[in-house]
Amino acid sequence: MNALKLSTLWVLLIFSSAPLLVSCKAPATKALPQLEVKGERSPESIKRIINERLRSIQTVEGHLTIISKGGPSPGRCQALLFFKRPSQFRLKGYQAFGPTLFDLLMEESLIQVYIPEQNKVFKTDISEGTNKQTPGLTPLDLMKGIFQMGIDESEELSLSQSPLGDIVLNHQKKGRVVKRTEIDSQSLFIKKETFIGALEQPYLITSYSEYEKIDEQWWPFRIELQQPIEGQFMTFEFQTVRANGPIERDVFKLDIPPGVITVHQ
Repeated sequence: MNALKLSTLWVLLIFSSAPLLVSCKAPATKALPQLEVKGERSPESIKRIINERLRSIQTVEGHLTIISKGGPSPGRCQALLFFKRPSQFRLKGYQAFGPTLFDLLMEESLIQVYIPEQNKVFKTDISEGTNKQTPGLTPLDLMKGIFQMGIDESEELSLSQSPLGDIVLNHQKKGRVVKRTEIDSQSLFIKKETFIGALEQPYLITSYSEYEKIDEQWWPFRIELQQPIEGQFMTFEFQTVRANGPIERDVFKLDIPPGVITVHQ
């Protein structure tokens, strides 16, 4: 299934049943916590600090609001989120006073999405090597956007500076910049990640803010995903988060009743 089809499906899955259209102004963003990480600011030291911080979070459970603007179906819904490193991810969306809208499960490259209203479960298999010449926000991109996955050891790194004075980490693979990460120079919190596709154009921009310390870990309670090519904008506002708690194995298993139609994409 190519990226464009998967992107279209993803938008429909979340918001085709959501009756509430939104046109609201984003709230003011809180300042970053006054945290200073001392030491040198070399690519290797930054990579080590960020990876240690991010990989100390092994599991996440959260309740959040998803808001979509732009694209064909703006709207909002509530959601429950579960994540377990390295690649187990479940996102269940529902109306505030209504039934489940969608139930998405991702394990490795296998994605399943159950849509109760359609009485269907969609299955597809993707990989890290998704061709980004075709625009589209896939569930894999979504997981990468919500969860700061850390810095790949295979990437070459160089430093620059943003106009606001933030550190910019340039990630390169095979001589091509694949991502730019903007980092607060004092706390080394990630503020923005820009993923760059094969055509050297950004295909996903993720902004992180509202950092709070929960269960001895720092978590951004506001995450914004922007898909510049298609004009899609999604905000994830977390109400509660629990980090590094036990997650039962059955959480990463869809509850699909008999008679549901399976569609292989």
